[in-house]
Amino acid sequence: MLKLSNSTIKKHLNNLTREELEAEILNLAKKHPIIHEYYYSVLFPEQEEVLDKYKKIIEKEFGHHKGEILRYPIMKQAIKDFSNISNNKEHIAEIMVFTVECGVDFTLSYGDIDERFYRTITSIYEQALKYIVDNQLEDKFVDRCNELMQSSQEIGWGFGDGMMELYSDYLGHVDEEEDLE
Repeated sequence: MLKLSNSTIKKHLNNLTREELEAEILNLAKKHPIIHEYYYSVLFPEQEEVLDKYKKIIEKEFGHHKGEILRYPIMKQAIKDFSNISNNKEHIAEIMVFTVECGVDFTLSYGDIDERFYRTITSIYEQALKYIVDNQLEDKFVDRCNELMQSSQEIGWGFGDGMMELYSDYLGHVDEEEDLE
């Protein structure tokens, strides 16, 4: 793949008039829908249309019945793509927590899946918990994360134990603070 340095791109952009720069950005947005989504997210950060689009991508992957292959890269790519276009920290945490909720619901509906499934969902749960703590969103997500941990306790492959350990590591302090009140 050919690579251009940022300085080369910056030099090119500096040579453009304002109108040419606007035309270039509009052309990119027309050719690449993800740029259009990025600007939508920047201009309307509280709107959930873009979030809903990516949630549907994830939900579709869990719409398969047991025995069909779950496409983990598509789920992970949806989270990554949304995280790259949105500046809304709550929405970014939402898409990760939503994915874990879909995973837990899926296994509760269809029974044990496989080790790769549980590793993937646990990894996304940890990513969500870290993001929630790093961005101080505990008050908005602690109940849902606790519910995920609780509902995973009867699931095999050590999944429930892993979910409990992660919850304790990242959000256990919230429960302790509530106990002190």
